[in-house]
Amino acid sequence: SSGINAEYGGNKEYAVSCYLSASQCEDQLGNLVGESNALTQAATLFLQLEKDKQQLCITSNEYYLAAGIDCYNRVVNKLISAQKQDLALKLCVELGCLLVDMGHIPDAESHFNKAVSLLNPGNITLQIAVLRKLCYCQTYCKNYHGALGTLDQLVYVIKLTSSGEDNNLTAHLRDTLRYCETTTLFLLLIIDTPVLHLSQQHRDLIEKHSYVPTDVLEREEELDRFMDLVDITMATKLQDHGALTKLQDKLYRSLDSQQNELFRELSDRVARVKLVLL
Repeated sequence: SSGINAEYGGNKEYAVSCYLSASQCEDQLGNLVGESNALTQAATLFLQLEKDKQQLCITSNEYYLAAGIDCYNRVVNKLISAQKQDLALKLCVELGCLLVDMGHIPDAESHFNKAVSLLNPGNITLQIAVLRKLCYCQTYCKNYHGALGTLDQLVYVIKLTSSGEDNNLTAHLRDTLRYCETTTLFLLLIIDTPVLHLSQQHRDLIEKHSYVPTDVLEREEELDRFMDLVDITMATKLQDHGALTKLQDKLYRSLDSQQNELFRELSDRVARVKLVLL
């Protein structure tokens, strides 16, 4: 960025026009690498111009945002056509992260969705990272059914990697499974779909946290976490808003920002239902 500003005297709009012209020249020469680099540079500058407006609190018609996204999309489509899926994936994730940082999360969701379609099954770490980013965007946009599908995909990827044996899981994969279980439970309680309409996997999750089995100490390694999830499930079923509020305070530090927001949504829903019943 500093190099660009120096080269074009700090005039980002002029720099953008130069990069766009360069991309057209490279396209005519059939140079995909040169065209992609020029378009990516133009896209980056368009988004920087949009961020500049945000920081100055200037009302924006989001022209720069739309132009930046369009440049990224052009590069991604060209890379896919050239069978360069890995590079296309990298740009989709890069754009998604930039859009999240700028607060344009609905736009970011569509690009993380595209990134998921380009994932290489062999890279488990990247699969988890992209799917978690997509899930974050989906819950933020209240696309709860979409988020459930993404979480199910995450669990499937991890189980496939470990051949279904929990003993084969690394610490990172165990943490991810805990994230999936907790987040899925919040989503199911918020959506409140009748049990008969749930998948078997989701039915089992609700049932697991609907009571305390007599052998819980023998088969549940994380007793505190398990009991907290049981308490949340039971308080929701009993429409006990007071209990949920206490649990929110208790678990605030142990949940991530996404889960805390879902917990707040669940507590608010229970409070609204209770008001209707009064």
